[in-house]
Amino acid sequence: MFSVFGIILRGCLLLTASVVLGVSVSLAKQQGDGPVPPQTGLGAFVGTAGLIVAVLGMAALWINRLNRKSLVYLDALMSAFYLAAAISLTLAMKGVSSCTATDQASRYSRFTNMILNGGCVHPGKDTICPYVTSASGEDLTTARCQMAEADYTFEYGGFVFSLIMVVVGFILHRRGRGGPPNAGSATAFD
Repeated sequence: MFSVFGIILRGCLLLTASVVLGVSVSLAKQQGDGPVPPQTGLGAFVGTAGLIVAVLGMAALWINRLNRKSLVYLDALMSAFYLAAAISLTLAMKGVSSCTATDQASRYSRFTNMILNGGCVHPGKDTICPYVTSASGEDLTTARCQMAEADYTFEYGGFVFSLIMVVVGFILHRRGRGGPPNAGSATAFD
């Protein structure tokens, strides 16, 4: 039972980390002017770290030489990272009321958001954000907004899955099934 549960959870963490990494890098690549917003960079870091921990955790299901107690601590650390990244991106998107609304206030909130506008230049007292529309006049912030929402949604998901792994790991460790492999214990999710 637990081995199937462990594989499913680790698979969810692998998927979550992959999506967070991909979406964060995609948002960073769309930054035209100025530095990449720190929330986007944090998302890319968390996605990469989550991918590494998920692969290690997946390997630990079959390789008995990996210390499962260390993996519980890595899962706890990743849980904190996912939560920090999700909260920071959520707060950065706080002023955006809707990703798809076409009214003036919604468009303005997207155009002035540093995650969505692709970077702005400030010649004199003006602010020009050349990457909010395409050459044909299409609003580019709608797609970026939906990507950012997907990013923080998957970051919250990564937090939940990592937290579940921590709880399951501690429960199994207390039952004597999650310790070091040389102690004669079974695998963490048998």
